[in-house]
Amino acid sequence: MTDQNFPLIQTMRCILRLPELAEAGLMYDFVASNKQHLSKWEPLQEGSYYTEEYWQNKTTQIHDDFLSDKSCCLNIYTKEDNRLIGIVNYSNFVRGCFHSCFLGFKISEDMQRKGIITECLQVSIAYVFDELNLHRISANYMPSNKASARVLEKCEFKKEGVAEDYLYINGKWEGHVLTSLINKKWVKQNDK
Repeated sequence: MTDQNFPLIQTMRCILRLPELAEAGLMYDFVASNKQHLSKWEPLQEGSYYTEEYWQNKTTQIHDDFLSDKSCCLNIYTKEDNRLIGIVNYSNFVRGCFHSCFLGFKISEDMQRKGIITECLQVSIAYVFDELNLHRISANYMPSNKASARVLEKCEFKKEGVAEDYLYINGKWEGHVLTSLINKKWVKQNDK
């Protein structure tokens, strides 16, 4: 990476890191090839979302947001062939008396049901708690998204309730199950 402060996290099968600026084409290929698979779980995307230029700009924003302590968006690459297969995004960092963020994740259709997202979340959660010093991670999912529910349960997220008409997903308002994970070892640091 171009910045020594950028995370490089490894699991048994994957490497998680911020995308490099030269990888806008990879990012575009990932979203374009998984458009049908992911669209039922995401907001409607503008036409520019499916362009390499959008992902060039987005990668710059991902770097800026990480350096300004706003988010940590990690691409998931296979160790075997360095293929981009998913994204884990810790966003909307709030410090002060909250020290919290939101978690979102996606994986390519052909890599589902292999335990990869669970594996990647476990190590990236440790990074977010231990290195970025966050206290709480919120993750919300549509009740019909059984795969996300299983992943979050395996990662020990606790259900907190259900929010009606929570997010505008794929052209309509969808309720979501609200979950969170608390960093029990959190210690106040002066630098965050």
